[in-house]
Amino acid sequence: MRDKSQDHNHAHVTGSLAVPPFLADARRALVAGQLAPADYKRIEDRVVDEAIALQEALGLGLINDGELRRVQRFEALTSSIEGVGPAEGHTVKWNGIDGSIVEYPMPYAVVDKIRRVRSKTVEEFTYMRSRARADIKVTIPSPTIVTALWSPRHSSSAYPDFFDLVLDMATVIRADIEELVGLGCRHIQLDAPDLSFLADPARRDTFAQDRIPLQRLAAEGIELINELANVPGVEFSIHICRGNMADAWMANGGYEQIAEQVFGHARNIDSFLLEYTSPGVGSFEPLAKVPDDKRIVLGLVASKSRELEPPELLERRIKEAAHYFPLEQLALSSSCGFANGVCTTADQQAKLLWWPAWQTPCGANPRRRT
Repeated sequence: MRDKSQDHNHAHVTGSLAVPPFLADARRALVAGQLAPADYKRIEDRVVDEAIALQEALGLGLINDGELRRVQRFEALTSSIEGVGPAEGHTVKWNGIDGSIVEYPMPYAVVDKIRRVRSKTVEEFTYMRSRARADIKVTIPSPTIVTALWSPRHSSSAYPDFFDLVLDMATVIRADIEELVGLGCRHIQLDAPDLSFLADPARRDTFAQDRIPLQRLAAEGIELINELANVPGVEFSIHICRGNMADAWMANGGYEQIAEQVFGHARNIDSFLLEYTSPGVGSFEPLAKVPDDKRIVLGLVASKSRELEPPELLERRIKEAAHYFPLEQLALSSSCGFANGVCTTADQQAKLLWWPAWQTPCGANPRRRT
């Protein structure tokens, strides 16, 4: 197996980048019928070109398109499948600042058997491949993401068993992976913020109410992820966070609650991108359970705060993590994407400017776990 201590990708863009105001204006004009689709596409291409140029100018060895063609989190998926439709009354449950469960409206859900009809993700990669000089990372959802698209009211006629939906989504995502690999993609990130639910005992009741078998999701869901990542010659990473809303998070609980389930059973995953800025996320101690042949990308740069992290704070926290995992196999990233309406493009630029310092491991004396 390849030695990850020899990698040079010690700073990662997790996923989305902040949406420039002129792109937001163009989206509104497109919806209002004031901008032709072809003209909008040229604006979108320009934004992606600028995102590529920004990351390459910073010297990042692994870049993405900032997910700037995705108007919202699920669009790359929902625009590529049949079976998702309007779902009045469907909500997703998050933890509020005061500890309460807050229900946010979700305008759509699975309403019929899902079927892949195209792949927006493949289209995104094809454009990136024609523009970028650096290695390209593509972000796609984990099949467990359907926890947000499942509604007992709207989905159960098509899927009486929730896990049958997970399996069908895995089929969709497997087809995406196969097509991406055939086009030359060698870095794929599976986004699985929903795995943070496994760390929060309080969420078991809400999952039970929604007829989602949490323990089955934990066991078989992670095995599915591991199977999807079994592609020779391709590096797979998985991103686990608490969501990207400014005033709420998906779950409480530290990684110690999921270390053995996730780190131990996702054997084909090369890198774990772990958010470390939300309340209650816990210590670095669970990193000791990550196998030595993996990489850990520490989400220490807060995407839900405009405050700039001092470099000395980042360095101190990385060295704290190195008490439990080899320093030369640690990397730095934002906690989640920047397209959440909190950070402006200027804020994002200020945070990203520090990242070239982490292109090689920090510290002169890398420490093994103790």
